[in-house]
Amino acid sequence: MPRPLSGSSMAVRLNVIVLRPTGEHRHFDPACDDAVGQLLGRPGLDLVLLDRIPGPDESGTERLAVESIAGDVACVGWTEAEKVSEPLGLLGKRVARVPHRRDVDAAPVQGDEPIAKLYHFDMRREGASQTILADLQALLATRQTPMFQIGMAGSTSPKQTKATSASKAQPNAAPIQNVTPSLAKPPASEASPLASATPPLTKNQSTDLDALVDELDELDL
Repeated sequence: MPRPLSGSSMAVRLNVIVLRPTGEHRHFDPACDDAVGQLLGRPGLDLVLLDRIPGPDESGTERLAVESIAGDVACVGWTEAEKVSEPLGLLGKRVARVPHRRDVDAAPVQGDEPIAKLYHFDMRREGASQTILADLQALLATRQTPMFQIGMAGSTSPKQTKATSASKAQPNAAPIQNVTPSLAKPPASEASPLASATPPLTKNQSTDLDALVDELDELDL
């Protein structure tokens, strides 16, 4: 069965538009600079700083910056969410405001029509400048996709050791023995038991034996 890899997830990125305060909210400029300093270069956050969202008939670097944004977007601004979503829609970037922990009043997206999500952070809220980095990092964490591996639970069987040639021998095979031929001549140094038991003949015994042989010859005559 699929098992999640602990501590592993597919990295995702989040587009973040920072809109500078305008008009009566210009006194938030120091807070805006502080927020940019916190967010710039953070892992997973692609920051775009705009003075304003350009109109559909305008051109320039701000227009190019907006057109380069694809997918969901978080807006950090000192203005209402509608002043972000409507200009983006006129530029072909259709977005729908969705709820998150700092914008619980946003209505859920209705219908199945594919549309990009807009996470709005109203920086006019008290203490927003101190929590914006943690808020965006928490939002990014909820968008991480866990990775899975396919495998069976349980331990794997141990590897079998390679059998030696001795273990592969046939059980019914007769053992090989050293066979000595029966006709083999014994070594010269080894005397025959009969030869060693018979003493040599004396001179008198040899004479008597010759006489006995002569008598037997005469009897044959």
